[in-house]
Amino acid sequence: MPRLDPIRDDYYRQVELVDKSSDWLFYVGASFSLLSLCIDQVTFPRLSNVVLTLFCLDVVALLCLSMTSRLYLTPRAENKRRQDFFSSAFSVNLTHVRTEGYYNNDQVLPFRRLAAQTLENSLFSKAIALRMARRERIKIAIYGIIWLLVAINRQASIGVILTISQVIFSEQIFAKFFRLEWLRSRFEYIYEASYRLFQTTSRSANFNACALELLTMYETTKATASITLDSRDFSSINKKISAEWESIKTILDI
Repeated sequence: MPRLDPIRDDYYRQVELVDKSSDWLFYVGASFSLLSLCIDQVTFPRLSNVVLTLFCLDVVALLCLSMTSRLYLTPRAENKRRQDFFSSAFSVNLTHVRTEGYYNNDQVLPFRRLAAQTLENSLFSKAIALRMARRERIKIAIYGIIWLLVAINRQASIGVILTISQVIFSEQIFAKFFRLEWLRSRFEYIYEASYRLFQTTSRSANFNACALELLTMYETTKATASITLDSRDFSSINKKISAEWESIKTILDI
C-alpha cells in the first residue's frame, strides 16, 4: 500500500545518515587502532604519531555523532512520530507534519484505533527487525570466526588479540546485535499481545488499559534498544506486509 511519510523523509533520514556515519567512523578507528600496533614507534615516530592523532580525532568525532543522534536527532524524530500517531488515533492535529496512508484501520473509537495502530506498527516492526537480524547474524558469525582464528594463532601478539576482541565485543557490533535480537523478540511479543487483545478483551476499561500498556511497551522498547529500523527493508517488505495487514484486519474485523 502506497504511503506518504514526511516524518521518515525529514527526520529519520538524518538519524540513519548519522548512524551509518558512526558505523564507518567506528571501523576507521578500529583500523587505526590495529595499524598503531604494527608501527614501531622507535623506527617510525612521526608515522606513529600521525596514526595515533587520527585515531583520537576519530574517537572524538564518533562521540559527537553518537551524542547528536541519541540526544537530539532520534528524540526529535520519535516525538514527531508519536505526535502523528496520537493525531491519527484521536482525530486531532498535534503537528502539521502528518503521514498519509501510514495507519490503516476502520476503528472509530480512539482507544480501539490506538490499539489497531499499535498492532499494525508491531507487525511491520517485527518483520523489519527480523530482516535486519538475519544480516547481523551472518556478520556476527564471520566476526566470531575471525576472532577465533586470531585467538588460536600462536603468532598473533596479545595486543592484536585484545584489540580485535575490543572491536568485536564493542557497542557497535556484538552489543548492537544482542539489542537487535531483543528488539525483534519484543516486537513479536507486542504483536501477539495486541492481536489477542482484539480477540479476548471486550470490556472498555480493560481494553483501554491494555491498549495503553502495549503502546507504552512498544515505545519503551524502541527507546531502550536505540536502533533505527532500516528504511530499505521497509520498502522491500511494504507490499507483502501491507497485504498481510489487510488479511489481519478482515480476520479481526478492524
